[in-house]
Amino acid sequence: MMDSDVSPGLHIKLLTLVLMLCFSLLCGFSPVCVMRRASRFSSDPGSRHRVLSLASCLACGVFLASCLLELLPDYLNHMRDTFSHLRITLHFPLSEFILAMGFLVVFVVEQMLLAFREQTSDAPHEKQALMDSQDRDAAPNRRRRSVSWSDGSPSADDGRSHVGLRVFLLLFCLCVRAFLEGLSAGSRRERVLESCVTLLLYEGLVAFSLAVRLTHHALRRTLLAGALPLFAVACPAGIGTGLALDGATAGPQVQLVRCAVEGLTAGIFINVCVLGSVWQELGSPKHRIHKVAFLLTGFALVTAILFSKV
Repeated sequence: MMDSDVSPGLHIKLLTLVLMLCFSLLCGFSPVCVMRRASRFSSDPGSRHRVLSLASCLACGVFLASCLLELLPDYLNHMRDTFSHLRITLHFPLSEFILAMGFLVVFVVEQMLLAFREQTSDAPHEKQALMDSQDRDAAPNRRRRSVSWSDGSPSADDGRSHVGLRVFLLLFCLCVRAFLEGLSAGSRRERVLESCVTLLLYEGLVAFSLAVRLTHHALRRTLLAGALPLFAVACPAGIGTGLALDGATAGPQVQLVRCAVEGLTAGIFINVCVLGSVWQELGSPKHRIHKVAFLLTGFALVTAILFSKV
């Protein structure tokens, strides 16, 4: 009787593992292929940039809802359950402290990178300013071009200098979260079918959003070809690990380590999502209403998927 009860759930989890990998790859590479094909046949680069910006706002809404409605509540609940199971009463906001540490790590590393970049770029700027002052009377047009470049380029360089860091941290947070979600799904014994279907839809939506954000940053094809399969493998790997550890009880040390990883990941994700993605997209003065509408659409999609778990 036990074998007949376990076997259907095992089959569903194995099928979800395979479908998760294929569906995540499909949802991830579809927007990349569409955008690249549109860039070849479209004669108006402005329309392509507008569509990509609106799609990026949709992705920002997905990430924002994932952070506020799933990542943070799950982390706080796991921390509370872990310490209540260990019969430990905290008189210090440890959960919020771990969350803040993850948030501040991104801020400190970014500022260190920007400071290092400014120090290494001071000498070329001083040399360029000296050459401009010497050629001021001989070439006024050259001076104007140089002044305009020196006024606009550093800020653009500063904005792009830590894009690689934010992309890496976004991919890291999503992969860690997908692995933990797969781990929970692999060890689940109740409502297996509903949870697997919900997880399949959610990971497909996140894969689509990740591909849009990576395309928006104009990464090289090799980076896209490595980042999207890495995310697609994370959740199936978690499901496989959960199946392998089915029946094993995690010790208090393992639970504490998982809570700490979830907290740091949540703090990093808040910084990358809110300060990096949402603030960057809504900072542009064009198409503000449309951007807000697409952001709310992405937020609503994740809300509907999470509501189906209830």
